[in-house]
Amino acid sequence: MRGGLGGFQPRKPNFDGIENFENKGILYFVKDPKIFDNKNIVISGGGDSALDWVIELSKTAKNITLVHRRNEFRGAKDSVDKVQQLKDLNKINLITPAQVFKVDGNERLQTVYVKKNDEEIKIEADYFIPLFGLIPRLGSISDWGLEIEKNSIKVNNALDYQTNINGVFAIGDINTYPGKLNLILCGFHEAALMCQAAFKIINPGKKFILKYTTVSGVEGFDGSLKKAEGSVLKSID
Repeated sequence: MRGGLGGFQPRKPNFDGIENFENKGILYFVKDPKIFDNKNIVISGGGDSALDWVIELSKTAKNITLVHRRNEFRGAKDSVDKVQQLKDLNKINLITPAQVFKVDGNERLQTVYVKKNDEEIKIEADYFIPLFGLIPRLGSISDWGLEIEKNSIKVNNALDYQTNINGVFAIGDINTYPGKLNLILCGFHEAALMCQAAFKIINPGKKFILKYTTVSGVEGFDGSLKKAEGSVLKSID
């Protein structure tokens, strides 16, 4: 099974009651930009996603407000410059440094509350879009009885990257062990050792023959076998 870092979920704002308005005005992804036409929108975040959607939705939204907890934005310079230009032209509202701390409404989202220093700002909103990035979650894998450490599966890296369950291996980004490096090169190394160990479990008593591409060759794009020239016994004059 392929797990990687697990399933990715949106990083949600940390205040009570937000779940009451999810998909009722609070969205973590923009799937259909047309639903925001002529609407009051609050976007929160300071990265490329927040900047890009502010720029795009400002073309059709009735009113759009960008809230960020810092004055500085971590995004492409061109996007930051465009947002600055939109602010200067009064096409968007920008509130920094500030954070959304409460939402309210009757069945659907109606109001977003922003705190800037000691000031509380009440904003009429049809949609609130928090764009704080994604966080990995193992999902159902975490219920398999595997030993988990910081959202990763612990393995025995001294031998074959086997988990605490016999016959279950974990390699790549999904595992963790002392000295772990999240590099593709390390994943290849883990896979090689895991495959040898798995072969012995699947084929008990069968000898494992390790072959090298320099000897056995590799299949070329044209379907032919590419093989290095073999060594010869020859004297040198």
